[in-house]
Amino acid sequence: MKVLIWDLETGGVNAFRANLGFVLNFGYKWLGEKATKVLTVDQFPGWFSTDSSIDDRLLVAAALRIMERADLLVAHYGDKFDRRFFQGRCVIHGLTPPPPTKQRDTWAIARRAFNFSSNRLGALADTLGLPEQKHHKTRDEWPGWWFRAMSGDTRAIHAMARYCRQDVLTLEQVYLRIRAYDLPHPRLTGDGTVCGVCGGAVQFRGFSCVGVYRYRRFQCIKCGKWGRLQKREAVEQ
Repeated sequence: MKVLIWDLETGGVNAFRANLGFVLNFGYKWLGEKATKVLTVDQFPGWFSTDSSIDDRLLVAAALRIMERADLLVAHYGDKFDRRFFQGRCVIHGLTPPPPTKQRDTWAIARRAFNFSSNRLGALADTLGLPEQKHHKTRDEWPGWWFRAMSGDTRAIHAMARYCRQDVLTLEQVYLRIRAYDLPHPRLTGDGTVCGVCGGAVQFRGFSCVGVYRYRRFQCIKCGKWGRLQKREAVEQ
């Protein structure tokens, strides 16, 4: 399965609402590949008009084509923000909706599984001691980048793209560290004899009981994720 790690950088009068803002950067990385890429709005013709407004239609259309190739999406706070903002821009521009691809939200995983003081991406990376850390913005960068980008300053847009790229790298490492705790994570491989998330060898350890049935339970030796066989057995009365 192709897993897409992705992140948006937005701007506008209100960068948190799709009808009041626009997409400036679309950062993404395919899990297992080295390249981390960022589409910037200024790559596309007609992105900045004479009335000082930004048109992100071509950027959103290009990002949509990338998302259509994914079998699974990974984002941080993506269920509440990135996905809804992106879909809002799609419908505003009259584009077809993205496919209903399942998404794993690292913010939601951390919120369910742990009781950390903060589930923000930077806080998680720091708490977990990951080598890829989120860039901490200075006052000049926030809100400076956003104001300058709105006026058509490509240097600000490209600075935000570097920030977006780092977010994607950090997100990938957070996801890899905590995905073993994501109980409903879909299988990424059809081989039922290995871990469905990382492909590692498994060791059978006990049973999971559901009603009058039980299922053989196993744990991945590599990442530690628990799972169970689909074949059920009746519990002896």
